[in-house]
Amino acid sequence: MKIRISREDLSTELYKLQGVVSQRSTLAILSNALLEADGDTLTMHATDLDISVSTSCPCEVIESGRVTLQAKNLFDIVKNLEDGEIEIETEDNHWAKLQSGSVNCRIVGTHPDDFPQIPETTGLEMYPIATDHLLDMIDKTIFSISTEDARPNLTGAFFKLTDANTLLMVSTDGHRLSKIEANPEKFEASGSTPQQLRDGIIIPRKGLHELKRVVDVKGAELAFGLKDNNIVFKHGPLTLSVRLIDGSFPDFTQVLPKESDKKALVDKDVLQQALKFVSLFASPKTHNVRLALTDEGLELYATDPDRGEGLKVVPVEYTGPAVKAGYNFKYLLDVLSAVDGDEVTVEIIDTLSPTLVRDTTRDEMLFVVMPMRL
Repeated sequence: MKIRISREDLSTELYKLQGVVSQRSTLAILSNALLEADGDTLTMHATDLDISVSTSCPCEVIESGRVTLQAKNLFDIVKNLEDGEIEIETEDNHWAKLQSGSVNCRIVGTHPDDFPQIPETTGLEMYPIATDHLLDMIDKTIFSISTEDARPNLTGAFFKLTDANTLLMVSTDGHRLSKIEANPEKFEASGSTPQQLRDGIIIPRKGLHELKRVVDVKGAELAFGLKDNNIVFKHGPLTLSVRLIDGSFPDFTQVLPKESDKKALVDKDVLQQALKFVSLFASPKTHNVRLALTDEGLELYATDPDRGEGLKVVPVEYTGPAVKAGYNFKYLLDVLSAVDGDEVTVEIIDTLSPTLVRDTTRDEMLFVVMPMRL
């Protein structure tokens, strides 16, 4: 293989592989990228066996061929070059010579046939979706995905096409829940939409994180499709294939509280600042902060034998009965960080029931936080 390629183009596409290549795997080949030069294109692949990334960029192919090179090493070299053009040529031992301006180096490579097979996605039926909208759905749910491997069905976000042809994404770690439903105008479903999507799939956290990391919201349109037990995303030259999580997602409708009269309207920024202040007095073990709704406002209180106690009252619009509950303040701050509007409604039913938080500007999403024992 021998090619000439733009340093900027190669660096841009190599960046997209970095989140997938593994430095710790027992399979050394998984830290490599497979480079394939043919026609006037260089195609690059990386995989950790659960997530696979393929991308490409134009180049001058002097001699077509394939090689696998250590992905992080190659990326570090390319992004630190100064000249705008790079020449890469493979040797008989699968090493690669790299020349750019006054720079000459040799990079260790391996036989391309040792690289794992990348899922074939040619001809797969794809469904376009607004890039900014899917990324927004991920932003609103990724923080409440569980990181506990003991419950693998919660280590991803539930994604489905509803009967109303809207896309729904839900995540929960058992302590909080995030739910967002797409506007019907953002997604056009067809009669051929696979039943698998209508039943719902679970996309692992890492796959969603990688999608967020490599997709340019101002770039090409985004589309997705399903193949076997994988969801495939395509975005310009990029193809991202993510193995889905086996198992059933819990019936989240069971924990959604019914409409309550104990609903308070509060300024989001004021509540955030109050939580951050009162959290200075919260136990480092439980992170417990008490919220109490009264006629005087929303009272935030925390106490710890080693830190003292702190109390702050913020103004709210509230006319219901007095009620209080305890929370992990970190969960509340995560929810408030996901809110776009200036105001939120907080529905505290009692010390045991789920508490509902809503963005007043977006009816299509909601957040649930489970209270802690006071």
